[in-house]
Amino acid sequence: MKFLWVLYVELLILLSTTNAISNITACNSLGQIDKNKILSICQKIKNNISPNSHVYYPPSLNYYNNTYHYSISSTNLSVCSVVPCTTEDVSIIIKIIGENRVPFAIKSGGHSLNPGFSSTGGIHISMQCFNNVTYNPNDETVDVGPGLVWDDVYKQLQSYNVSVLGGRVSGVGVGGFLLGGGYGWKSSQDGLGIDNIVEYELVTPNGTIINVNNQTYPDLFFGLKGGLNNFGIVTNFKMRALSQTLVYGGVLIYLKPKIDDVINAVVNFQKTNQDPKAQILCDFTSILGVFAMNINIFYDAPIAPPNTFDVFTSILHEGELETQSYLSFVQAVPVFISANMRGRFHTVSVRNISKALMEKVRDLYINYTLPIIPSTQTVVTFSVEPFLSSYLNKSQGGAYPHSPSNPLFLICLQFGWILESSDQFFINAIQTVAKALLQTAIEDSQDLEGLEEILYPNYALIDTPLTKMYGSNVDRLKSIRQQVDPNGVMCLTGGFRF
Repeated sequence: MKFLWVLYVELLILLSTTNAISNITACNSLGQIDKNKILSICQKIKNNISPNSHVYYPPSLNYYNNTYHYSISSTNLSVCSVVPCTTEDVSIIIKIIGENRVPFAIKSGGHSLNPGFSSTGGIHISMQCFNNVTYNPNDETVDVGPGLVWDDVYKQLQSYNVSVLGGRVSGVGVGGFLLGGGYGWKSSQDGLGIDNIVEYELVTPNGTIINVNNQTYPDLFFGLKGGLNNFGIVTNFKMRALSQTLVYGGVLIYLKPKIDDVINAVVNFQKTNQDPKAQILCDFTSILGVFAMNINIFYDAPIAPPNTFDVFTSILHEGELETQSYLSFVQAVPVFISANMRGRFHTVSVRNISKALMEKVRDLYINYTLPIIPSTQTVVTFSVEPFLSSYLNKSQGGAYPHSPSNPLFLICLQFGWILESSDQFFINAIQTVAKALLQTAIEDSQDLEGLEEILYPNYALIDTPLTKMYGSNVDRLKSIRQQVDPNGVMCLTGGFRF
């Protein structure tokens, strides 16, 4: 698939007929930027950074690898790709970009499905050199570089019998996950990823290198906990180390005749489970027109107590539960199927995983989604994410609102398709599904109107209003951004902007 991706990129280059590059998703529109100007800035960066860091251009294979994204619709053709390998070089790069007002992007794992959020037609910064994982036993913390995917982090921590609160599926990047919030398999025990960060190493938009924690820069620390890439470039996350044994679990697959039984099982599990080590993820999924329902089952110990998951294992299914490493479990969750397609995420937040809501997810999937989409070359997944109602008890606050007094549960919607001409069709479909699910939750007596329904930024569509993700925190976050970035350097990159 990487070979096909290279061919795709080269075709786009051949089709390019203009030297003008549009700035995407910026605070202030830059209009058209001359490609020749950006080329000169790429060369200036190359002349000023250390020999440890690199600048690449097409058709270099390094360029393609640096700009590659999980979803092909998330990729833009940058003029050059820059790979800083020291924090000092990140500082030099951001200063040059700010002085010359050119569009840029910052890529960690490249798993965002919103176009332009980690890609650009200007200067693409790949954080791949920041791949350190250092366990600090004296204070029980782990230093994690933003250039990693979580598979790499878990692998390097295995020998210490510790882990951190990271991504639930293979291939998710560290940077975007942690800057957006971070829901993980251990969230019912330890909260979100942002609740487990004790310090950030940050290159501010003016190039200053600082260590941000609750004592040194409390407002900035608040903003970085879910505020995405608005405040600079993070070069290290210092996280709490969490004890990690072998785990128990796997993926159970159910075909259409058993769907109602599985729905009842999910609702029953959500109502009765009180064990924070027991976690599930419920996927309604269709691959090439074949419908199934997957229950991803996780228990944070080598063996689950008797009867913990009987409501699921008693229903006819494929797959099995077994004792395995945490890394093996994460890599078994099937996400690779939508790689190298076009795609979008969107989301709904609800107060209760009720039977009425689960039945609406089923009905929308079977009676609405499946009939309107092509049966081939399309992937559709609706993921329901139950946690314990107490899962936010360890919340440390932050930009992304996640208060113990307002626990919300996520439903993640994902569409994957092939043709660019189908983009708006699928975007309309995913918005329709989200609206219908929200309406069902409200009719189910769930108080979700106004600002009560906070959407998870890492799942939200590109045009989601800030107040729908950050609620009453928006004004404070705008003020913090203005203080740290008065010249609007971070407005030159993509993402949700304060």
